[in-house]
Amino acid sequence: MGYGLLTLRPHEYIVLNDVPKDEGAPMATIGAGTGLGECFLTPGMDGQYSCFACEGGHTDFAPADEIEIELYNDIKEKLGCGQRFSVERIVSGPGLATIYAFLAKKFPEKVDPKVHEEFLMANTQQGKVIGENAKTNELCNQTLEIFVGAYGREAGNEMLKYLPRGGFYITGGLAPKNLDYFTKKDIFLNSMFDKGRVSPAIRACPVYLVLNEDLGERGAHYYAYQLLKEMQ
Repeated sequence: MGYGLLTLRPHEYIVLNDVPKDEGAPMATIGAGTGLGECFLTPGMDGQYSCFACEGGHTDFAPADEIEIELYNDIKEKLGCGQRFSVERIVSGPGLATIYAFLAKKFPEKVDPKVHEEFLMANTQQGKVIGENAKTNELCNQTLEIFVGAYGREAGNEMLKYLPRGGFYITGGLAPKNLDYFTKKDIFLNSMFDKGRVSPAIRACPVYLVLNEDLGERGAHYYAYQLLKEMQ
């Protein structure tokens, strides 16, 4: 995924935070899909970027308000995992389903039987059902708002670690499939930039939402090509 960032063209992403890019500064990405991936890139003496993987998606999830505290306790009880679970349990496709199931249990009077039946029958496509019904169904909308808020907070956490003034990229399949929640609502950016006295540090970083979902393949191709050039 990380090397795929180096292949992007301007029409393949949307600018979320329009500030100047510092060429030669670190870059980073976060991508929610079937899981939550994170990585960062730094340039070498020759100016070429190297990508470094991490397991940032498995850092602890921290609830931000009363409803998230209830969600947090509900998930801990289901998982039997003691005092913590990873942010990936919330910020991912399966996480969307987890949030919706919690809300449906908490607010049974808001459940739309048709949408709920579709959700239950969707197996691995439950996140898709939520996204498709979010504009007309209150629980699906609330699910996405909780998801996007948690996504933004984790994105901000990653940005604090790397200060990616070379660009911070939102990747994965869930953001482009639910684009309005990232571009027309302020939930994501407000959550991402809500870092108290160090908020200005990440507001100085350009942020992009990638529309393409093939960065993994493109990154593998890019890296293989670089290795081939080194062998010649």
